[in-house]
Amino acid sequence: MAFSIESATMESTKPLTSTTSTGASFVELSAALAPWPENKLRAGPAITNAIPHTMRLFAPTLNGLSFFMEPHHFFTAQRVLIVAGKGGVGKSTLATSLAYLSARSGMRTLLVSLDAPSTPIPPHDLLEQITVSPGRALADYLATKGLGLLSRQLAKSGIMELVATTAPGLDDLLVLGRIKAFEQELRADVIIVDGPAAGHALDLVRAPAQLKRAIGNGPISSQADEVIAMFADGTRCKVMLVTTPAITPVTETCEAAEELRDQAGVALAPIVVNKYEVLVPTIDTTSLSPNSRDALQYLAQRGVAQTDALGVLSDSLELPQLVTKRHRLTGEELVVALAEDLEEAIKAMP
Repeated sequence: MAFSIESATMESTKPLTSTTSTGASFVELSAALAPWPENKLRAGPAITNAIPHTMRLFAPTLNGLSFFMEPHHFFTAQRVLIVAGKGGVGKSTLATSLAYLSARSGMRTLLVSLDAPSTPIPPHDLLEQITVSPGRALADYLATKGLGLLSRQLAKSGIMELVATTAPGLDDLLVLGRIKAFEQELRADVIIVDGPAAGHALDLVRAPAQLKRAIGNGPISSQADEVIAMFADGTRCKVMLVTTPAITPVTETCEAAEELRDQAGVALAPIVVNKYEVLVPTIDTTSLSPNSRDALQYLAQRGVAQTDALGVLSDSLELPQLVTKRHRLTGEELVVALAEDLEEAIKAMP
């Protein structure tokens, strides 16, 4: 499935005071484009025709009725959703937006961060956030085995994180084991993990099997088996990759997806295409200033590059795409705006 374009009447265009890279003001461009339609994104299948990578509106129908997926069904398709993506694609913000949308849809949601959270999260009664480090995961594991005193002594001495990283892959297994424990505890309906960069995602999911082969039988081996079982069950855990509509991140995302699916056997959720720039319609530029014409040409060329990159993504991976727009917002406002984009894209999925 790819995304397609639906034309709708633009109700308003907010003038911006900044300028484009060509020197044309957004006020001037807004005035020129105001009467023209705005391109809205919908989910739909990839379309192959004489023009490479073109997109069109698709809505599945039966007897004239359209059917759409609700966020509740999307999030409950798995218990754990690990969000991964190349640096700079907006992975952490997307993970936060997914968690916020899940909670807003009525589900108890746990957002798990592997590093100190950098994205502010809008408050919600059904949303909880927790940071899991290898040291913290080790402390929790020791406590469940009746070794709370040892855990406290290691924590007091300040070497807990060091102990948790002594063996290659042990840190990843400890973190994954804690996530698995969250899933089994049923403390939340949905667990969103702000996971690693796309390149490290394969190392993360491979760690349990590699560590198991290295250490043989024992408690750590049993923990590895349980995590491996979680990864093997698509109803329990999926990996969601995040990319942007540019050829380099798309290529890396395709490679990561193939490795995760074919080499590690991990189920993949729909791919999120973040920071999509709304396409600029073709207009008569004769009355515009040279700077404005250059700006429109630049935006049109960028739109072609986006379309080409998403064509590569659609041709390479038969996975649904959830497209979120580039917003000139920050903080909680950005999280909410992306959550709304995600909700619209999810509902448009057949």
